Amino acid sequence: MKRIVVGVDGSDPSLHAVRLAAELAAPSRSALLLVYVKRPILIPTEGYAALIAGMRLRAEEEAQAVFAPARAEAERFSVPVDTRSLEGSPAEVLVDVAAAEDAGLLVVGNRGAGAASRVLLGSVSDRAVHISKVPVLVVR
Repeated sequence: MKRIVVGVDGSDPSLHAVRLAAELAAPSRSALLLVYVKRPILIPTEGYAALIAGMRLRAEEEAQAVFAPARAEAERFSVPVDTRSLEGSPAEVLVDVAAAEDAGLLVVGNRGAGAASRVLLGSVSDRAVHISKVPVLVVR
């Protein structure tokens, strides 16, 4: 397996997912791709450019804050780690990245940081399992 894609959001389950993915990757020196998905900003752009730019900057800063402990966790296992911060619907983005990267596995935590939205939209892990052509490992 050349690459394992791991969804990260800063939650404890996502750090457990990183740890398990790194453990799986270590023997074969597979690379990890940590993916953080930001929700799209849904504000009309006319007259709001500065506000949107500030919101995007804060979202990217949040992504970098999420990547730091996840990267540290993965690097404990001496596996190559890359990060990617994207925007969209988390399950769909993770599945698309895993397919585009020809990943051997997509790893996600069973619960993420978005508990309130999960009630309305369904969990990212559940959705990924149902739509992915790449094998999905849900970590508890």
